[in-house]
Amino acid sequence: MAHKLFIFFGCLIPALACAVTDFRSRIIPNRITLPMLAAGFFYAVYAKNLPDGLLGFAFAGGVLLVCALMGGAGGGDLKLAAALGAWFGFRNALWILFIGSFIGVVWGSWNLARQGRLKARMLLFFRGLFLETVYGMKGTAILPKLPEDPEAPVPPEAVPFGTCLAAAAWAVWGVRLLVG
Repeated sequence: MAHKLFIFFGCLIPALACAVTDFRSRIIPNRITLPMLAAGFFYAVYAKNLPDGLLGFAFAGGVLLVCALMGGAGGGDLKLAAALGAWFGFRNALWILFIGSFIGVVWGSWNLARQGRLKARMLLFFRGLFLETVYGMKGTAILPKLPEDPEAPVPPEAVPFGTCLAAAAWAVWGVRLLVG
């Protein structure tokens, strides 16, 4: 029972706070993610699961680091994913990233559809993907990036991925409660 309470108060409540701030302002504050990350390592030691916590941290943080370097995620998303990986371990971090990405794709598609831009974006993406895979033409699969300037406005179709990650963490935790 103590494990469930630690995860709830040490991980899921801060993840919910990250989700709300990311949804409202597209910023995930370090004052939430960094203590959450440190607490995740302490929890992994307490649960006698440090190797899995470190692997989850490295995997989730590494995947989001690649996304951030490509311009598709922010630093807050990266730190939140790494913290969730430390708390949940490798296998559950894999599920959190998968479910969070699925939520993000559905949400982003919905945003583009509402703006009347989904069809054009999909045609551009798949045309570029075809040219890249069939003909080996590099740089044809165009993906939008976040602005490099932190003060620049976020594009209207951008999805607050931290919110998706937090929702996925809650879903994984709920399944873990049901399954055991």
